[in-house]
Amino acid sequence: MTERKPPGVSYESWVEKQIRESTERGGFEDLPGFGKPLRNLDRPYDEMWWIKEKMDREQVSFLPASLV
Repeated sequence: MTERKPPGVSYESWVEKQIRESTERGGFEDLPGFGKPLRNLDRPYDEMWWIKEKMDREQVSFLPASLV
Protein backbone atom coordinates (compact mmCIF):
# COMPACT_ATOMS: atom_id res chain seq x y z
CA MET A 1 0.00 0.00 0.00
CA THR A 2 1.31 3.43 -0.84
CA GLU A 3 1.38 6.38 1.46
CA ARG A 4 -1.16 9.18 1.19
CA LYS A 5 -0.60 12.00 -1.25
CA PRO A 6 1.23 14.79 0.55
CA PRO A 7 -0.59 18.11 0.73
CA GLY A 8 0.55 20.67 -1.83
CA VAL A 9 1.69 18.07 -4.36
CA SER A 10 -0.37 17.75 -7.51
CA TYR A 11 -2.08 14.40 -7.92
CA GLU A 12 -0.52 13.86 -11.35
CA SER A 13 3.07 14.40 -10.21
CA TRP A 14 2.50 12.17 -7.17
CA VAL A 15 1.14 9.34 -9.34
CA GLU A 16 3.97 9.75 -11.86
CA LYS A 17 6.47 9.49 -8.99
CA GLN A 18 4.84 6.28 -7.73
CA ILE A 19 4.97 4.74 -11.22
CA ARG A 20 8.60 5.78 -11.76
CA GLU A 21 9.71 4.35 -8.40
CA SER A 22 7.89 1.09 -9.03
CA THR A 23 9.45 0.83 -12.49
CA GLU A 24 12.90 1.36 -10.97
CA ARG A 25 12.25 -1.41 -8.41
CA GLY A 26 11.14 -3.76 -11.22
CA GLY A 27 7.49 -3.82 -10.21
CA PHE A 28 6.28 -4.06 -13.79
CA GLU A 29 8.57 -6.85 -14.96
CA ASP A 30 7.21 -10.33 -15.68
CA LEU A 31 3.62 -9.16 -16.07
CA PRO A 32 1.41 -11.43 -18.19
CA GLY A 33 1.13 -10.02 -21.69
CA PHE A 34 4.28 -7.91 -21.41
CA GLY A 35 5.58 -7.05 -24.86
CA LYS A 36 2.50 -8.40 -26.61
CA PRO A 37 0.15 -6.22 -28.67
CA LEU A 38 -3.19 -5.22 -27.20
CA ARG A 39 -6.08 -7.34 -28.40
CA ASN A 40 -8.91 -6.00 -30.56
CA LEU A 41 -7.26 -2.68 -31.44
CA ASP A 42 -8.43 -3.09 -35.02
CA ARG A 43 -12.10 -3.35 -34.00
CA PRO A 44 -14.47 -0.41 -33.48
CA TYR A 45 -15.03 0.61 -29.86
CA ASP A 46 -17.85 -1.20 -28.08
CA GLU A 47 -19.06 0.13 -24.72
CA MET A 48 -20.16 -3.34 -23.65
CA TRP A 49 -16.85 -5.06 -24.47
CA TRP A 50 -16.11 -6.01 -20.87
CA ILE A 51 -19.55 -7.57 -20.36
CA LYS A 52 -19.21 -9.62 -23.53
CA GLU A 53 -15.73 -10.80 -22.55
CA LYS A 54 -16.89 -11.70 -19.02
CA MET A 55 -19.85 -13.67 -20.38
CA ASP A 56 -17.56 -15.48 -22.82
CA ARG A 57 -15.02 -16.30 -20.08
CA GLU A 58 -17.74 -17.54 -17.74
CA GLN A 59 -19.51 -19.37 -20.58
CA VAL A 60 -22.75 -17.55 -19.77
CA SER A 61 -25.45 -16.84 -22.32
CA PHE A 62 -28.43 -14.54 -22.10
CA LEU A 63 -30.36 -16.84 -24.42
CA PRO A 64 -32.46 -19.68 -23.07
CA ALA A 65 -30.83 -23.11 -23.37
CA SER A 66 -33.33 -24.16 -26.05
CA LEU A 67 -32.12 -21.33 -28.35
CA VAL A 68 -28.43 -21.75 -27.63
